[in-house]
Amino acid sequence: MIKKPRLFRNIHLSLGGLVIYLTILVVVSVFLFGIRSSVSDKMFIYVQKEKPDFLQVFFPIDGLYSEENSQRSELFDNTKNVVEIALPLRSFDHIRIDPINEASEVVITKIEVKTMFGTETLMPSDIIAHAKPLQMIDRLEIVPSGLLIRSTGNDPFFELQLEKSFNFSQLIVFGVVGLLLSLLIFFGGKKILCLKIPKKGRTFCLLAIPLFISVGIAALFYPGFMSYDTLHALRGARNGVVDSVWPPMVSYVWRVVDMVSTNPSAMHFSQVSLLIGSIFGIVVFFTKRIKYASVFLVLYLAIPVILGTVSVIWKDVLMASFFLAGFAVVLYMKPTMNKWKFVLLAVLAGILIFLGVCSRHNAIFGAVPLVFYMALVLCSRISRGSTKKLLFGTILVGIVLTSLLFASKTVLDNHILPSFKKLENNTDGFLWAVRNFDVAGASLCVGKNLFADMAPDLTVAEIGRIYNPKHVNLSAGLSAKVGVDSRIDKIWLDVALRHPICFWNNKFQMTKYMLGANRGEQFIITAPAISENEYGYKLPKSPLRDVAVGYIIKASNWLFFRPWFLYFLSIIAFVYMLRVRALKADLSALFLSGLFYLASLILFGNAADARLPFYTTTALLILTFVAAIKLWKRCGEKRIKD
Repeated sequence: MIKKPRLFRNIHLSLGGLVIYLTILVVVSVFLFGIRSSVSDKMFIYVQKEKPDFLQVFFPIDGLYSEENSQRSELFDNTKNVVEIALPLRSFDHIRIDPINEASEVVITKIEVKTMFGTETLMPSDIIAHAKPLQMIDRLEIVPSGLLIRSTGNDPFFELQLEKSFNFSQLIVFGVVGLLLSLLIFFGGKKILCLKIPKKGRTFCLLAIPLFISVGIAALFYPGFMSYDTLHALRGARNGVVDSVWPPMVSYVWRVVDMVSTNPSAMHFSQVSLLIGSIFGIVVFFTKRIKYASVFLVLYLAIPVILGTVSVIWKDVLMASFFLAGFAVVLYMKPTMNKWKFVLLAVLAGILIFLGVCSRHNAIFGAVPLVFYMALVLCSRISRGSTKKLLFGTILVGIVLTSLLFASKTVLDNHILPSFKKLENNTDGFLWAVRNFDVAGASLCVGKNLFADMAPDLTVAEIGRIYNPKHVNLSAGLSAKVGVDSRIDKIWLDVALRHPICFWNNKFQMTKYMLGANRGEQFIITAPAISENEYGYKLPKSPLRDVAVGYIIKASNWLFFRPWFLYFLSIIAFVYMLRVRALKADLSALFLSGLFYLASLILFGNAADARLPFYTTTALLILTFVAAIKLWKRCGEKRIKD
């Protein structure tokens, strides 16, 4: 083999380093822009007026002012003398201020413009120097208390010129921050990737890193966002389970957490720490490096649909946490030589997967590949050498375990613990509502009312108005018109046979929103609030949390953060791993588990929330990252050979 001269090898490495740095610079710039776009610039106008009034600020579009591009303040007077105005995220060098709404006097003591990188303060002398009266203003005069504005009518306004240099200085600061941060990541990343963690510190890192990240998430979103179904689970934990509209297991888990602390942040931290710890352990298992797992967690939590979901106390996160924890235990169970340790780990894995199955009604679909992989590991320990026996044993044990899980979950959903009293079963009503959705979608596709036997007077136009594939709650009018009962079963089957293509219209529309393939914002990417409740739980003020929520909402519109794009990358990763023969049973089980769960959401779902395929997104992202590390290592080995 002819070796390249050292000079050319150095040039190759330098060019490679430059490409890596430029990539980091682009990513950092995009990330900073996302944060910048989520932080609203604000203008604070300090005013004094005896009678309550309001103030309005207009922002120019092509040199013209309009009501649509303005911000109106709350009422102010001498007791509340600070007006806060949110500024739009675009450049402008002048604004129009309507200070009062009557023939009167008002005093502006100062104006502050606060941005992400600084504050500009305009004192009365600055304001009068840059102000131009346009209508119904008799006089602008500096008095001891500030700038006196005297109006001659009920619609006075003046134009205020802003400093252009201030916007330019913000741009400079933005560029410097991006440059320094990208350099820090580039050189720091090289150090970290070359860092060798001693064996004594490895265990500490395995525990400390996910714990530190979990505490950070819990603190950032304290005490955790809570939606209606979150509070339903909490009431079941505190007052007793009364129905199985949502799986009662979430309430039972919360009841256990309540024994430690009744603060909802305890539940939030519990589900997040189990999730992060499990993911960390799984990635360490596949990559054999703590540093790679740390990098993955940072990238993982930077994805809006992930961060937006883990910020809420949701059963989706709890289910994913249990599934991934069970999968992690099976991974580490496989090489265990001690018989009793192996048995204990197998029991623990089974319990964790069972808890995951009981956390969502459709979770059993995602559990099937995990259970069969666990069966493979169990049978591999018992039957050695015979492939046929191993295959037969895996199928048999997998079927038995899956059946036991489903039967146990069904019993648990229909009975209250610990009394074991019978619960009302809501499964039929749920399925009827889903079938109503399917028939409504097919009706719009065919152009004909397919509910004729249930609602003969319903028109296609009316179906279009009352049907919304995004969520069953947005289609309450459909249930009211059609009803939710067993008559839909026959109609649904008839539509499936007569209109096999249009039958899938509702599924297609719902999937489009669920995967973020729709135009506009993703649907319910987070729930940044605590719904009204009898416990007095409210969100405290937190500027950092507001920035995070702003980032989640704004960055979720970027193409490479859309779930469908992430899934596309995972398919490429799956094909690559197959091609290089690096795809084993463990990663295949995780990949199939994610896809099976997504299929259940599409087949039986009645909502298209972006948070619903959270487990699928997580599972596929793990596969994608492991494949990327595999590719990185192969390229490194190839460079060494060359």
